[in-house]
Amino acid sequence: MTRPTQHHVNLVPESATSVTAEGGEEAQPGTQVVPGQRRRSRGGVGWFAIAERFGLLAVLGALVLVFSLLQPDIFPSAANWQSIVASQSVVLIVALGLMVPLIAGNFDLSVGSVAILSSIVVAGAQQNHHAPLWLACALGVASGVIVGIINGVLITKIRLNALIATLGSSVIIAGLVDAYTGGSSITNGISTSLTNFGNGRLVGISKLAIVAIIASLLVFYTLTKTPYGRRLFAIGSSKPAAELVGIRVDRVVLVSFLISGTLGGIAGVLMLAQQGSGNPAANGISVLLPALAAVYLGASTLYPGEFNVPGTILGLVLVAALVSGLTLEGVAAWVQPVATGAALIVAVGASEAFRRQRR
Repeated sequence: MTRPTQHHVNLVPESATSVTAEGGEEAQPGTQVVPGQRRRSRGGVGWFAIAERFGLLAVLGALVLVFSLLQPDIFPSAANWQSIVASQSVVLIVALGLMVPLIAGNFDLSVGSVAILSSIVVAGAQQNHHAPLWLACALGVASGVIVGIINGVLITKIRLNALIATLGSSVIIAGLVDAYTGGSSITNGISTSLTNFGNGRLVGISKLAIVAIIASLLVFYTLTKTPYGRRLFAIGSSKPAAELVGIRVDRVVLVSFLISGTLGGIAGVLMLAQQGSGNPAANGISVLLPALAAVYLGASTLYPGEFNVPGTILGLVLVAALVSGLTLEGVAAWVQPVATGAALIVAVGASEAFRRQRR
């Protein structure tokens, strides 16, 4: 795979991102961000650079080896990995939605709740209003688009902090879902075509995984091969510098939340296809946390210091393999979220340590 031309971004978004030049020094306002410009360790390609780029691959390999030895008949089997891939397809699309605004320095904590909202909209449209499948799915995606636009307006026009605005949106969505459903799952009237799609395979690959792969390729292309992607990375590198070179920052940021909401809406449709019911008790955080861990793990490998699609996929595979291995070992239910949270902390910590070492 050709190395994408991206820009360095801070892994911890700030309300006012400073201009960071090579070597960690502050660049002067107006400095242009050069595509493909990266920080390098002063010693060139040494052990540090290798560990930074491929350390996560080594960790994943060690993890697979350990669980394969502990569960030789189950963990390395094709059936188990097919199950892992299918189960993580929805999370991958949520992770992509989370990553796009994050590149420009903005958290979107609502994308997991948007997925829940979309699944309820699709299920409710079919059960309560007998809407055809195509219309129900369109309404589900549209609900995500609307939330994305609202978030974008709150952040770019009203100037609310992205973390607070999207957290508030997430809470509001949870309340609206509970009010609509009365806390009961929507199980009747769901199209069998949708559920068959969610559990179907094409040439041995889950159809949900195929949709997730297509979404990943589209996001990868948008971020690495289009002017919009370059502008998004430029804003993440330095918002003041991006404004000085003529980038319409508010428009780019608003579109990033629109993309996030759209991907969240698509994830909700796939979630309903996978589960066969609209469950209001589903917690958006339970979808958001592994997605967030995957995004930050991905920013610590392959293209260190940059949120990127290949790294996010690798991070998600690592988290999924960890959860699968622990499940097969019969650990207590509380261990899984603890392990996922620990993976997130380690990812952010490692990324920050590597960034300091580069400086």
